[in-house]
Amino acid sequence: MRREARGCRVPIPVFIGVAGLLLASFTIAGCFGNKPAERPGSVDGYVFKPVGRDATTAGLGLKVLSRGPAAAPPPGYEPCPGAVVTVTGSSGVTETDRKGYFRTDGVSPGTQTVSIVYGSYHLSVKVAVYSGKVTTVNATTGNLLGKWTVMVYMCADNNLEAAGIADINEMELVGSTEDVSILVQVDRRGKPDGSDDDWEGARRYYIRHDEDSSGIGSDVAYWFGAPGTDNEIDMGDPAELRDFVTWCVANYPAQHYVLVLWNHGDGWTIWRSPTVVVPRAICFDDQSGHALDVDRIRTALEGLPRLDIIGFDACLMQMAEVAYEVRGIADIAVGSQENEPEDGWDYEKALTGLCASPNTTAPWDLARAIVDSYTWYYSVDWVTQSAFRLEQSDDVAMAAKNLKDELIYRIEQDAYGTDADRIRKAVKSARGSSREYYVDYYDLEDFAANLVVVAGASASGISGDAKAAICARAQAVVDRLSDSWVYARGNGNGLSIYLPDKITPVYGYDYLQFEQDTHWSELFKHVIP
Repeated sequence: MRREARGCRVPIPVFIGVAGLLLASFTIAGCFGNKPAERPGSVDGYVFKPVGRDATTAGLGLKVLSRGPAAAPPPGYEPCPGAVVTVTGSSGVTETDRKGYFRTDGVSPGTQTVSIVYGSYHLSVKVAVYSGKVTTVNATTGNLLGKWTVMVYMCADNNLEAAGIADINEMELVGSTEDVSILVQVDRRGKPDGSDDDWEGARRYYIRHDEDSSGIGSDVAYWFGAPGTDNEIDMGDPAELRDFVTWCVANYPAQHYVLVLWNHGDGWTIWRSPTVVVPRAICFDDQSGHALDVDRIRTALEGLPRLDIIGFDACLMQMAEVAYEVRGIADIAVGSQENEPEDGWDYEKALTGLCASPNTTAPWDLARAIVDSYTWYYSVDWVTQSAFRLEQSDDVAMAAKNLKDELIYRIEQDAYGTDADRIRKAVKSARGSSREYYVDYYDLEDFAANLVVVAGASASGISGDAKAAICARAQAVVDRLSDSWVYARGNGNGLSIYLPDKITPVYGYDYLQFEQDTHWSELFKHVIP
């Protein structure tokens, strides 16, 4: 099992046409990165159409053609002089010149929409505009936005190497499409296992359709070393994660982004040792001995384009603490409360629907498809997988804090009476009857629901006011977790939480934003004695 921690090519420039209208370019936009001081940017490009045809001609849908020399139109196309161009985030209207060229200045940075009208032709595309830079409309150099970019950060420099090669082969059974780019950065262990030509180090792949399961058939990107060389990197370094995502966004920009962190996983656990003696956090790298703590995942991704989905194909990562840490950098988190089997996600089934219907698949639809495909794949009843809308992390954290505060208040109010001991006993009983996934990781909804039952029972002996207040706070946690923004299948309700049976939490809990904002660990000190 993926336990205690489980769990591309450089594009060739092309022209792209919509309803027979082409935008071409020959400059390359810059990459996303930390947001600089904002100044207006510019948008330019060339507009072409099929020779002698208009937009009513049949068969002139989206076309991708080989690029012609410089500003010359590709074979069969001609410039569109006098096309009317408007760009959101700017004022005024621009017209193309006799070569079909246009440039609009004074455009606000961010994602903007370029609209072009030329006779009966109408074209609207989204572009990424950068502060103080010229964004050239070009399908492959980082400006025309596709529908989806799926990024898999695959840390296979460990005992999961064979599973990594198998998962890439699953992705290849689907393959990238015109609207969906599937990109993988994979780092293998230093000692090859005999699979896929025994290459070593790290590679980036643009996943193409390939049904040969004997090895990886996709294109290797010329990245920082020629394909076939030993490009060894530290996948446990947050700078490497940031570099991969930045590269994907710059070369394969899209309307929707998915990032999957693939490896061992150990929930919230912080590990700040120079080397990892016991696998911790996620993205464990054998060569360096490092791993990514969850707070470093957050800092690695801050300032980059917001993710629609952050996925954890790893053990134990679907926790309230982890979700709270990555809120703001992604809209949805998908992961497992429990340990994952070594095979991990079913990438073929998870991606098939997306590639078949990229225009109508919403992020929540894809998140549910990942959950469903995973739980359908395994016949064992202990697996878990869930999707959680991260916008609700604050509500969940506040509900947990309110419950903790109420419990502590009632214990302290009756410190020398019988209520304090009875409340402690009720909390311990509720935890003991809740689903546990690892040492001290418990299903949060289970715990809260059980506390309502145990504390509310007449046998609990807790006085009336305290009983009503505690049950109300516990029920509020259940209510926050049972709304439609949690989709869970298998042996769990969607989110776990750390509930140790010792006063002092494991080292590093205070690194977490969840602990800093809720002081959840105060509960341990009041309940355990």
